[in-house]
Amino acid sequence: FDFTHSYWLIAGIAGGDPEDVSLGSAAWARYVVDGDLAYEIDGREIPDDWSYGMIPLDAKKPTKDPAELNPERRPSTISFDLNPGLVKWAFSITRELDLMDGLGIASYRQAYDGHPAAQRPPFVTIGDSLSASTYWHGALLNEWANDWVPLYAGEDANFMTSAMEDSGTLTAMYRLARIQRLDTDRVLVLRTVSNYTMPPIGESAVWSKAQPYPGDGMPSFENAFIVGNAVVQAIVS
Repeated sequence: FDFTHSYWLIAGIAGGDPEDVSLGSAAWARYVVDGDLAYEIDGREIPDDWSYGMIPLDAKKPTKDPAELNPERRPSTISFDLNPGLVKWAFSITRELDLMDGLGIASYRQAYDGHPAAQRPPFVTIGDSLSASTYWHGALLNEWANDWVPLYAGEDANFMTSAMEDSGTLTAMYRLARIQRLDTDRVLVLRTVSNYTMPPIGESAVWSKAQPYPGDGMPSFENAFIVGNAVVQAIVS
């Protein structure tokens, strides 16, 4: 099969950084970064001056400075740059859409004092995805995610959503592109927020991780369709 003229929309739910997004919000990714290709030391054994135990593969300690990384040892599948023009276009035709809200997510988001974005009704934005098979959670790992994404994707990247599959899917797509079966400039990644990546002030990460998705996650499912379908219909027509 020749898919070089096909468009691809990867859509799914995700955790969301309360610094940037609210429950039910939709983020078009400009960058997707893999969070599994790393060294890790249990947080109870790290030095006192480390914020977390996640370390780049070619480093001896955590860092957010790309200059400390050896480009020759950079994994080829750790970061993916999506077509900025296509991302901006998708955002431009979806930014004003009315998204599904609900009492379940409206009441839950009010707990996030000090995080104005987390308390907003659902909205559409551009924000980047950290993809990891480990379902991580908590304020300290949220700090790691915010350091890790620009470390590999560049200083203009901004971690907003935490998902699982995107780096694997894009690895397959970029390998198909190498044999001229697919055009990676026609790939979009959309993630909608079903839960936050860290707890509100006063609650523990263990408590937060054990909570069910507010509103049973339905606003995130519905908004993935509302936003994604608008782009699909525009491309088809």
